[in-house]
Amino acid sequence: MLELQVDAGGVVRLQGRLDASESDRALETLQKLAGPLTLECSGLDYISSAGISVIMQTWKRLTGQGSSMKLVGLTPRVRNVFGFAGLDKVLDIE
Repeated sequence: MLELQVDAGGVVRLQGRLDASESDRALETLQKLAGPLTLECSGLDYISSAGISVIMQTWKRLTGQGSSMKLVGLTPRVRNVFGFAGLDKVLDIE
């Protein structure tokens, strides 16, 4: 299960699992938000390819609009997923 908390200043806190069962809801929430966005991922336990797709669609939309998105607080497990996919070279990950 995924919890998404939208805070002031464009901070979105992700907690739980971002997988195929949660990807549509996550994408729907993120599509409503203007940038810049900071995705705070310290509570994100797991991300699947469907979850990565949500992140990339959001990043593509925001950068296409001249805005930005960064990911912060990734656990080593989640950071490794982005690294294995080569996305650590594309996305702003702190």
